[in-house]
Amino acid sequence: MTTTTSTASRTSIAPRSAYADKKLSFFGTVRSEALKFRTLTTNWVMTLIVGVVMIGLALLFAMNLNSQAEMLRDNPQMAAEMAAQAGEDGASYFTIDGLVHYAHGLGASGTMLANMLIASIAVVFVASEYATRAIGTTLTVVPRRSMVYVAKFLVVSVFGFITGFVVAALSYFASTPILNEELSSKIDFSSGAVMNWLGVAIYFMLMAWMGLGFGALLRSNAGGVVLVVVLMFVMQIIFSTLQFDWATDFAPYLPASLGNNITSYGLPKDAEIGYQESGAWLALWAGVPALLGYLRFAFTDTK
Repeated sequence: MTTTTSTASRTSIAPRSAYADKKLSFFGTVRSEALKFRTLTTNWVMTLIVGVVMIGLALLFAMNLNSQAEMLRDNPQMAAEMAAQAGEDGASYFTIDGLVHYAHGLGASGTMLANMLIASIAVVFVASEYATRAIGTTLTVVPRRSMVYVAKFLVVSVFGFITGFVVAALSYFASTPILNEELSSKIDFSSGAVMNWLGVAIYFMLMAWMGLGFGALLRSNAGGVVLVVVLMFVMQIIFSTLQFDWATDFAPYLPASLGNNITSYGLPKDAEIGYQESGAWLALWAGVPALLGYLRFAFTDTK
């Protein structure tokens, strides 16, 4: 009887898997996070919305340029008066060459809305794991939390950069064909349009950093998205209404203003904040939430 029981016990033990002692490498972790990102339906829906917003606003802006060009041609005297009223900063909008300048930046026309959508995608990517309790499974498979967070960081960075470049290029090529001949004949593709798309790509990548950080910090889809909207939209409105010198001086350093600089076509060399300085300040705005999110992700309980 003892022999029979012992034999039954041995046969009931499941064979040990050949992969039981294997640990997931960093490359494997990145690949698994990329797989999770690709299979999250929300990401693709929101990415489609980003494309629609970017291309749609580029088309609207192109039509607005056509209307402005017709006004300049039909009413040159009125255009001269409006240019005088607009001052030095706005006068370029009342010349054909100025409109051509704006046309080169059509690829970045929709960034003022699409930036928050990109950040929201990154928020949902990390916060949804906490909402569904899937984060426990993730950290069981890969106990090294730092490696998981860095993998997520790389995934959203690549996504943000590629998405920004692609949608900016699509927006440009979709909108320039509808420009009237007076404008389209002066469009020069080699004049820096690609660099403008790269600016959008960098902007979206930094926004993805910000979204990932807020998502990991708050562990809430709604909370992270609201914080992005407050920082990128509400603060811009608040500072524009404040009639204080310190608010006027600080407003150009808000993330929305910095993003506008990065994605501007042909930013003047004597601009108060240039491309590189804008990128550095925006990286700081995006890097701080990403760092705080890492600290919360790596060193606090998942509950």
